[in-house]
Amino acid sequence: MGNRRSRSAIAALWPACLLAACSTVEQAPAGEAAYAIVPPPQVQGTDYRLSPDDVVRISVFHEPDLSLEDARVNAAGAIHMPLIGDVPVAGLSADDAADEIARRLGRRYLVSPQVTLFVKQAVGRRVTVDGEVRQPGLYPFDGRLTLSQALALAKGPTRLAGLGQVVVVRSIEGSRQAARFDLGDIRRGEAPDPEILPGDQVIVGLSRAKAILGGALLAVPALATGFIALDGGH
Repeated sequence: MGNRRSRSAIAALWPACLLAACSTVEQAPAGEAAYAIVPPPQVQGTDYRLSPDDVVRISVFHEPDLSLEDARVNAAGAIHMPLIGDVPVAGLSADDAADEIARRLGRRYLVSPQVTLFVKQAVGRRVTVDGEVRQPGLYPFDGRLTLSQALALAKGPTRLAGLGQVVVVRSIEGSRQAARFDLGDIRRGEAPDPEILPGDQVIVGLSRAKAILGGALLAVPALATGFIALDGGH
């Protein structure tokens, strides 16, 4: 009961936190608000999500000059397209990325463009696990991965790790965003086990997260989303 009240209190206070322009890793959304950034598997869906370093083929129907055979998702999670420049695609499915490219082309250049995107090399299927874990590192994975499974790749938290201080950093539309989870609640079945996507960074311990991330957290302009963006995101 106490845990449920705590989570409800966090969710209730979160809009006020956003309005005050949260500025530290401790104020990254937690409890229910965290799942707006890192949803559980049943919310996230089953499609592969694009990640930095993935190589894709983009075809624009009847527009060979706008089509790309080997386009690489850059470190910021974007693909550079003729005419429209960088298009953020990290975290999107192939269909959603194609729709976003078509939408941007249709704004000024083409009438009802038809775009398809095919993933040629899914080289970005890896996750970084750091902080208070037994074996920090960069881990490749296949299929779907939850937060508890990602920590298991690193042999689990250390004996003195703060289980209520697990930070997940994700690139969303070119901006790094963070959410905080309580591994103890997840293990007891009191909170969903969120899905980890390729390119995510999992850090156990707030002090370690602050040291690793370096720099403050800034509130995203769209206050209603409940997101927190890391300094340097656009």
